Amino acid sequence: MKNLNRETLLRDFGSAAFCLTMAFALLMMYSGCSEDNSPINGAHGGAAEEQGYYALAGRVGDVYPKLMVSADNADSSTYNSSVFVDKGSIVIVHELDSLTLDTTGRVFVDTVDNDSGHFAFENISLGSPYVLIENKVPYDSVLYIPRTEPSDDFYNPIVRVTKYKEYSAVVNLQTIKNVNVSVLTTAKVPLLQKYFAEGNSYAQASKMAEREILESFGIYEDLGSFEEMPEENSELYYVNKLAPMSKDEIQYDLETIGVTLAFASPKYFLMKGAAMERYYLNSMKMVGYEIGYLARLDSLGRCTESRENEAAEVKGLLNRNPVSVVCRSGKWTVGFKMIEHIKGSMTDNRDGKTYKTVTYNFGGTSQTWMAENLDFTDTTSLSIDSSLRANLLGGVDCYRKDMNDSTCGIYGHEYLWKAAMNIGTDDIKTYSVGPQQDSILVSKNCLDAYVNAYAVDPNYPEWGSVMDVADSCDALLNRGNDSVNVPTRTWTWNYTDFITPANQNSYQGICPDGWRIPTLEDWMTLLQNLGEQYGVDYGNVVPVLYDETATGFGMNSFAKILGVEVDHVIVQHFGLYNYFIMADASYYVAEFFNMWRYKSGFSLKFPDVWHVLVYKYNNPDQLTEWLQSNRAAPYEPGAVRCIKN
Repeated sequence: MKNLNRETLLRDFGSAAFCLTMAFALLMMYSGCSEDNSPINGAHGGAAEEQGYYALAGRVGDVYPKLMVSADNADSSTYNSSVFVDKGSIVIVHELDSLTLDTTGRVFVDTVDNDSGHFAFENISLGSPYVLIENKVPYDSVLYIPRTEPSDDFYNPIVRVTKYKEYSAVVNLQTIKNVNVSVLTTAKVPLLQKYFAEGNSYAQASKMAEREILESFGIYEDLGSFEEMPEENSELYYVNKLAPMSKDEIQYDLETIGVTLAFASPKYFLMKGAAMERYYLNSMKMVGYEIGYLARLDSLGRCTESRENEAAEVKGLLNRNPVSVVCRSGKWTVGFKMIEHIKGSMTDNRDGKTYKTVTYNFGGTSQTWMAENLDFTDTTSLSIDSSLRANLLGGVDCYRKDMNDSTCGIYGHEYLWKAAMNIGTDDIKTYSVGPQQDSILVSKNCLDAYVNAYAVDPNYPEWGSVMDVADSCDALLNRGNDSVNVPTRTWTWNYTDFITPANQNSYQGICPDGWRIPTLEDWMTLLQNLGEQYGVDYGNVVPVLYDETATGFGMNSFAKILGVEVDHVIVQHFGLYNYFIMADASYYVAEFFNMWRYKSGFSLKFPDVWHVLVYKYNNPDQLTEWLQSNRAAPYEPGAVRCIKN
């Protein structure tokens, strides 16, 4: 079967007959069309019994699923779930010969008099049940004119030109009364005519044309007739949205929204109500169609049962960093091949909460991790709400506090390092160390001021008092001249009173009995073993932690939703970064993807310098001093993933 050229869907239909001026003339000519001016039965190829009157109603324009579009702090008026023809557009219906599908010369005209693209013909007399529906929509396009001589003007001169977007459809009125005329039906017309001319029946030619179009997008299922008015959230609406998109647009959408949405917690969207749930489900379905199309472009072939768990890649934007995909249940999806792991669960006896767990047995070692962030708080037994910073932030906050529910049940809690380690504020002593190794104990007042200078909103009343104290302590707390990066004073604190090489691998902290706070060595063991399973360096394997199906670890990305409009969601940003408390006092927090940015792919080839934990580990000379001299080290926040003893 001939492959459909994608550009066919986007070509300029300017060569088609009937411009709008002709349409108005035809409107005047045929507005009084009746049985008296009908052709003789069968004169144009139709059988005598096909002569009759038909009612025809439909809609012109592309329809997309509602609540699928996200607007990043954008004007909501620029986002619509449907693109219909403008009010006043002319709809032209051509009678077709039932034996050749050629136009007979019989034409009927109607005007769209509403904003939803609907048109209707109550009673048209035809000698054939087959018609061609056409609508030609003008729109302004900007043409940039190349300069022929040097100019100080930054922009190239432009000229606005009028172009036309044409919708069309071939319909059998014996089987379809309510027709949807869209970009898909427009692409189908020439293929339907081609297969019909080759001797296939109308029904066969119709199915062959639809199959060729769908397969050009990497879709191998029968999604129903293109021309029939689909039900709300029909699969064809997704293809309808995909069809006009360029490859770059699809790649950008996949990298910026699709990847992070694929690894976000579904609980977050479900708890936000029906509209957010619909947005999530629709968007995930659209991501699947985008991946299917890119998989076809990159010649991955069809995902079949025999290829289950086979891993591949689709090219990223501008063919740069790719996105990893895997064959699962007959569909290419964002993710990685599944490796051996054991899923389980544990219950925290302190509050009765149950957590998923995952066990790995690789490289002669066995590790069992919590597969969810810890969600425990008990202010009566743990020093978790001390220090000015913790109080201003409401004690132990939810991790992703502006994306969580009130119980922190989705992403768990966020703990200050000292709280996660169960170290009291009064037990912490911070020292300012001078060039001659003179150590000065920093008052709690000064330390709290500096900690909170970065935590308090400037609009809050506390801001002024915090900054006053910070300014008065500046000479004591200043590390040096940033312009030359020569520290005059460094920092240290009495962490060895609590954390020693002998106990850091068994430090329970806030974890349940039998579990402990992981160390850098624990994280590196995990990454190194996973790297061996996937055949890459440990610095490149971090993305697999997000694919719960592949590895069971279940690290989540996030989407910050600002609100829901009529047919779209307003999103502040999507992201992948995560940070976890470690027992190692010189590192404190393990960070992942804190340098992640848009248009960067998502695969095992992901640059390891964007995995901040690995970046720090691989550059100890550059960062160790900063890490060990961080004045706010005990106050560093993060989530907790406990590891089993």
